[in-house]
Amino acid sequence: MATRRRMYLFERAYVDYVARLRRFILRTVETCSAVWNSFWRGAGAVIIEVLLRLLIVATAIAAAVMYVRYEHAQGRGVSAGTVGVMGAIVLYVTVLLWGWKAPVHLMARLLSGASASGVVLALALVATALATLVFSPYLFALFVLTALSVVLFLPLRGFQELWLLYRRIVYRCPYDECNGRGLPIHICSCGETYPDLLPSFYGIFHHTCRHGDGTVVRLPTMDVLGRNRLPRLCGRCKRPLIHSSLGELSEWPVAVVGGASAGKTVFLRQATHQLGERYAVVRGATVTIDSQVQAREQQREFERLRVGQVLAKTAGDTMVAIGLAVRVPNLVRCLLYLFDAPGEDFGSMQRFGRKQVMQHIRGVILLIDPFALTLLADHARQRQSALKPSETSVRSVVGNLIASVNLRLVRRQDEKCGVPLAVVLSKADAFPVHDYPFLADLCPRDDVDAGEALNSRCRAALERLGEGTSVRALEQKFATVRYFACSALGRMPDLRDTSPFRPIGVAEPIQWLLEAGVSRQPGRRRQ
Repeated sequence: MATRRRMYLFERAYVDYVARLRRFILRTVETCSAVWNSFWRGAGAVIIEVLLRLLIVATAIAAAVMYVRYEHAQGRGVSAGTVGVMGAIVLYVTVLLWGWKAPVHLMARLLSGASASGVVLALALVATALATLVFSPYLFALFVLTALSVVLFLPLRGFQELWLLYRRIVYRCPYDECNGRGLPIHICSCGETYPDLLPSFYGIFHHTCRHGDGTVVRLPTMDVLGRNRLPRLCGRCKRPLIHSSLGELSEWPVAVVGGASAGKTVFLRQATHQLGERYAVVRGATVTIDSQVQAREQQREFERLRVGQVLAKTAGDTMVAIGLAVRVPNLVRCLLYLFDAPGEDFGSMQRFGRKQVMQHIRGVILLIDPFALTLLADHARQRQSALKPSETSVRSVVGNLIASVNLRLVRRQDEKCGVPLAVVLSKADAFPVHDYPFLADLCPRDDVDAGEALNSRCRAALERLGEGTSVRALEQKFATVRYFACSALGRMPDLRDTSPFRPIGVAEPIQWLLEAGVSRQPGRRRQ
């Protein structure tokens, strides 16, 4: 398996430094070894041994000359006998000393060793002097650059943290049962994970990932440089983070609460689309699905709604939020997390209690199916196949919501929660207004301002439907409550009718939560 590793900012310089120093030392050792071998058993040893043998011959000649001088001192001249004796002396001494190999060879080795040691010592001293002159300043320069990198990346990292704090960005995990926050785990194209992709000793603006095949990939250390385009995992649950604006926009978790078959899925699909259309007329404003996967899913389901097909209900244990990137000049910039959990999760406190997202929510949408209430039960039974009323008691959902708020959002049970609550009556298109006139004109219209009057009528309608206890319980727990009515389809579903569903009033609750959330921020005013 090919190895992959991140390269420290100056690590390559240090690696090159060590490699060059190692090569210098190895070459010096190789040179000294070659010199030693040359003097010990190579050409140097042969030359020394030949010189020693020549010295032996010279010694023999010197002995003969000394004999001649001795004869001359005794008054005897040079004669044929004297010459013969000289030749004999030279020949004898030469043969004697030349043939005495062991002492000569030993002496040659001793001289070779001494010569080699002297030359090697001289070379080592010269190499040490060169290494000190060259590599010491080299190493000092690397230390200085490393120290300067600290001066650069620490302020840069501090600036980034202040920027995140100012923008209220905490990298919150979009899965409803995970409480993870903080820097995500970024993934290189080779599959290597990086839990600390920040300006550091590994790189100020980029970290370098070196693949086993020699490929070098530069990984940005900040989202403004493109870090948010890398695949990411939650640092806690290790699940994929699919929203590209995570780290650029502050996260606004909004819990969509309601019983099974209350219409949450269709409501969210229609609301996100209608909200985008509503803000499209504002100059510079954009509201988009912040994930390609979710955008494709949204498009597929919206195409079904355009031909009059009803969407399947949500299922699953752990849900990832629909990420809506909202950028509205002079109002709000946020990554809106809309959690569409199955209705069964809200009918049981045991399942509702697992929703870790509740301790960080910025708003709650409570979707109430009026046909699950006692007053409209007979009407719902008559149109069971079309209405599909929720089987979860509204009071049960309200009680579990308040219990979850007491558990995660307030310090005391008698303390009010500052998170805004939008209470929405769904399926308004099917209201039996002839039998119950107070259910008429609850949805907003383009030519009518959906203000306080509409809020009061929706609240009164919920009370007259028999949920006055729930209304009082919610208003006692939440400091800011507003009432809405909507129709996510605009008409009753019919398999024979393939005309598009036209929603009414689905964007207003989310729009109100955004504006209410902005007005609660210090130093911000609602536009």
